[in-house]
Amino acid sequence: MTQNDSPILNEVNTALFDYDLWRERFLNGVLVVICILGVFLIIPNIPSSSISELIAFGVVYIAILVVTIIPFPYVVKASTVIVATYFASVYTLVRFGPWSDGTLFLLATILFAALLFDEKIDRWVFGITTVSLVITGILNITDRLMVTEPGLPATNIYIWLQYIVDYLIVAIIIIWALNLFKAGFENVAEQFRTALFFVNKDRADLEERVNERTTVLTRKTERFRAASYITRQTADVQDLETILNVVVNLVTNQFGFYHAGIFLMNEEGSEVILQAASSEGGKQLLQKGHSFRVGAKSIVGFTAAQKKPRIALDVGTDAVFFNNPDLPNTHSEMALPLIIKNRVLGVIDIQSDQPQAFSDDDIDVLQTLADQVAIAIENTRLLEEAQTALMQIEMLTTAQTREAWSRKVREGDFTYTYTPLGLHTGKASEKSDQALNIPISLRGQKIGTISLARKGNLPWNDVDIDMVNEVAYQTGLAVDNVRLVEEATERASQEQTVGELATRFSQSADIDSLLQIATRELGQVPDVAEVSVYIGQIPEQSPQKKRTKLSSG
Repeated sequence: MTQNDSPILNEVNTALFDYDLWRERFLNGVLVVICILGVFLIIPNIPSSSISELIAFGVVYIAILVVTIIPFPYVVKASTVIVATYFASVYTLVRFGPWSDGTLFLLATILFAALLFDEKIDRWVFGITTVSLVITGILNITDRLMVTEPGLPATNIYIWLQYIVDYLIVAIIIIWALNLFKAGFENVAEQFRTALFFVNKDRADLEERVNERTTVLTRKTERFRAASYITRQTADVQDLETILNVVVNLVTNQFGFYHAGIFLMNEEGSEVILQAASSEGGKQLLQKGHSFRVGAKSIVGFTAAQKKPRIALDVGTDAVFFNNPDLPNTHSEMALPLIIKNRVLGVIDIQSDQPQAFSDDDIDVLQTLADQVAIAIENTRLLEEAQTALMQIEMLTTAQTREAWSRKVREGDFTYTYTPLGLHTGKASEKSDQALNIPISLRGQKIGTISLARKGNLPWNDVDIDMVNEVAYQTGLAVDNVRLVEEATERASQEQTVGELATRFSQSADIDSLLQIATRELGQVPDVAEVSVYIGQIPEQSPQKKRTKLSSG
């Protein structure tokens, strides 16, 4: 946009030419009025006017009519009005002398000159009209120019002097007043132009600031939208390595940065180690095991130690020299802490190949993203810990189940067979190649088998197999529930025995009776052949010590 195309200058120029527009409209109005009134002035004077006068009036009227109808330049139209008015004033003075209203036409000539032109023109017109009036008076006094209208009184020098002085006083007042008015108007117009200029300048500055703010808000909104998109993309990911790679790649793609990397804190909290990177140089650093000490003189080390975002630039007052050979195009860098409950999990390192690529608004947006990433990392870690704990519980439960059923199987044989002859213990003696053997499994452990044989060795279909599998599954749950009930009952009985024994102990008055009670009660435990209770060392080492021995039989 050029200077002339500026909206501010166009409005100022419009205000500058308002006075010229007014003068042009005023001139057109005067011409129309003269054209209309001229007819009524000429027609009544036709009988008393000579042929030469009628021709002169006709020429003047036609000239005014032409400039009124045809779009002549402003100067031509204004000059025509002034000349016509001057012609009317001279004609009136010559015909009627000082006894006429010729001064009115002279004053009208000056008035039009002052209104339609600048100061220099009205002064020239004032001088011409004054000289014309004085010459007419001198010629009339010296009888060289006689008044043509008959019956008028005689004139003398005093009458003409009075006539001329009256004209001069009024003319000077009119010129002075009009020039004063134009000067004041120009002063007001200049103030208006100045005020308008500053108003428009302020408006333009405001619009520029609004546009800048709108641009910043738009950029910030787009970055929030990108951050939200990244958060949605990582919401359903449960693998830590996948989350880190997705985040760095999306940060690079969505925000258009040169490099993004994520450092995670080691177990000691003394070092942050690069775990994911989006750029080729960053991947090379990843292979090298790139890391920073917490609190080291680096933007990543500073952020990990201070728990605050930091921006580094290669220009300006906070210029930093970037000399990483694997990332040679870096001109701006931002590090954001990954914090959960005031605990630093790591640092997001973002680098740009543009100088001064980051602002405070970028910190707000990207820190929000960093907080979401920290939550995702923490949730993934908690999920991994929960899964590990669940696996350990399952392994422990499986081991306990295997051990429990191993003991149960050692206690007796739990095998039953049904044939057309009825139900009996032990396995079937008949062997069949078409027999269906379905394991009874419990928590991944095989605790038994269901074996079915058909008459005629007919094959089994899928429906039958699915049914037997379901029966095997339900059988496993049921027998394990029975086992758990038996174990619970046994523990309850043992706890009851211990409780009764404690009650009887409290009623014993001496050591011998207490030991006898303990020995007798322990002898009631199933499959116990002999019980001995010692106080002190074993009898072989200290024969003198007290010993109580009772047979359990």
